[in-house]
Amino acid sequence: MKIAIIRRKFNPFGGAEQFITRTIEGLGTFNIQASIIAESWTKTDDAPTLAGQDWIKAGVRGSSRAAKFLSFQQSVAAILSMHKFDLIQSHERLLGADIYRLGDGIHASWVARLAKVSPWYTKLWLKIDPYHRAVIRTEKEMSKEPHLTYVANSKLVQQELMDWYSVPTERIVLIENGIDTKAFAPAIDKTSAKAKLGLNPQLPTVLFVGSGFARKGAFELLEAVKTLTDFQLIIVGYDKQLAKLKKRVKTMQLESRVLVTGPQKDVKPFLAAADLFCLPSLYDPFPNAVLEALCCALPVVVTDSVGIADAIKQRNAGALCVKQAASIADALQHVWQNRESMSQNALNLSQNYDLAKASQQWLSLYNTLIKNKKESSIAHSTH
Repeated sequence: MKIAIIRRKFNPFGGAEQFITRTIEGLGTFNIQASIIAESWTKTDDAPTLAGQDWIKAGVRGSSRAAKFLSFQQSVAAILSMHKFDLIQSHERLLGADIYRLGDGIHASWVARLAKVSPWYTKLWLKIDPYHRAVIRTEKEMSKEPHLTYVANSKLVQQELMDWYSVPTERIVLIENGIDTKAFAPAIDKTSAKAKLGLNPQLPTVLFVGSGFARKGAFELLEAVKTLTDFQLIIVGYDKQLAKLKKRVKTMQLESRVLVTGPQKDVKPFLAAADLFCLPSLYDPFPNAVLEALCCALPVVVTDSVGIADAIKQRNAGALCVKQAASIADALQHVWQNRESMSQNALNLSQNYDLAKASQQWLSLYNTLIKNKKESSIAHSTH
């Protein structure tokens, strides 16, 4: 089975890319050949690798975000016309795919959420910005493609797709992210894990893992930890605002309690040192980092705009907050006071997201769609 997987900028540290890597590895025993179509892909010594795959470069022209967005669509269309694939799976908004995985959520919803917390001039720009207009227009056009199957990675995204674009439920498949639950485990000795990172072994430690510091609430979390004088914080991830965040830590005189690491190939040493996990995002369809934390028995603090929030609340595996320092601080204190029961609940919840289950769901979807395409082709040929 030959599958094209489209991701414009393949950053191996990103959540979507890690999902792609895990899914392909999980399907490795099923004789599936994947070709990654991308404008660019990051290759560094400490970056996770995806070996044995065919990489196809999609050239992009233009100087503006909108021009590059549209140019990528055109470039991908040209590539697809020159190659024969059984299925086309896109992680980007474009026309002509068989599957669109909504890993980045609904752009119209993201813009609406951003507008709510922005000053008037930003609200105005969000309305007239050619890039946002082009992306939302593409989302609308995609919703009218009858052959396109959507894969939502959370009930949050599934509901938003129906609310924003009236996509019928039969065109949406819910496949939540999967994780190799055997690859992550609770730390045996947190004291030594903290000491190895230069942290105080006696203080409760909060972990944040993610790229997109402003969207995911890293700055608000920093403000929260400033008020929690007996808490430590580890921030792992790459972002264009990394230098700004480090400067903020220094300005707030938090160097002794806050560790900013930048991107890391292996997050396990940081998970081992953490007692709690926090991701107070403005919008996050389904972060893989939360699954890793749950597997390590870390109670989780998230906003209700994070795709797994309902499960965390229902299973008492952490707490919900809003994207404000005071709310985050209150939630962290509450979870810390109830950490023993919540840690076990977090570990139990993680078992619902086993990678083997997700891989089997993807394989079933692939087989169903290929069967449907063959039947459709036969039907057309007989007319």
